Amino acid sequence: MKTMKWLAVAAGLACTLPALADPLEQGDWEGSIGVAFLNSTDADFEGGTSAAFDSDSGFRAAFDYSLTDALQVGASFGIGQRSYDATIAGDEPGESFRANGDLDYSSLLATATYNMLDGPFRPFVTAGIGWSWVDTNIATEPPEVGCWWDPWYGYICTSWVNTRTLDGLTYQLGVGARYDFGNNVAVHASYRIDWIDFDQADGTPDFDGFDLSIGFKF
Repeated sequence: MKTMKWLAVAAGLACTLPALADPLEQGDWEGSIGVAFLNSTDADFEGGTSAAFDSDSGFRAAFDYSLTDALQVGASFGIGQRSYDATIAGDEPGESFRANGDLDYSSLLATATYNMLDGPFRPFVTAGIGWSWVDTNIATEPPEVGCWWDPWYGYICTSWVNTRTLDGLTYQLGVGARYDFGNNVAVHASYRIDWIDFDQADGTPDFDGFDLSIGFKF
C-alpha cells in the first residue's frame, strides 16, 4: 500500500509538469529526495545469532554532478527504521534468547551512475561504496541517570542507556530508469542491493529494495 501511494504521488507530479523535456547534460548538478522500500531479509551472525528484518520504508537523499552527458558521480544518504525479530546466542553452549523491536539505520555512500540512451527516458546502472551504521536499541547495560540544575525549573534529571550498535563497509549495485520532465525535474525509479560487511556477521548480509525519488537539476 505504501508503494502504491508513492507511485501515485510521483505520477501526479509528472502530470503537472511541462511536456517539454530537457535531458541530463554534462555539467548539470542534481539533488534528489525520495523513499526507499526495503524488502524483508534475514542475516546470520557468529556464535549462532540470527535476525529476521521486516519490510519497511526509509528516506533517501542524493547529490550528483554530471561529468558527461551519461556519467554522474555524487553521494547518497539513507536513513530509516525497521522492525526485527532476533534469536541471540547466550554465553553458555546452547543458550539463546529472543529479542524484537525497531532498529535505526543510516548510510553514506559515494556513488557513480551511468545513464544509457538519449532523450528524456534513460535506463541507468549505479554503484556505490561507503559506510552503514545500525543501532539495535538493545540495551547493553542498566540505565544511567544524570541531573543538573536549571535556573528556571530547578533540578532536572534524565536517563539514558547504552545500546548495541553495528557498523560496516557497504557496497551497492542498482539498476533503474529516469525520466526528465520540463527543464529541471526528473523522476527516478530503481532496484538496489546493499552488502554490509559487519565484523560479526556470518558472511556479508545483503539488503535489497526499490527506490522512488524526484530529482531537481540546476
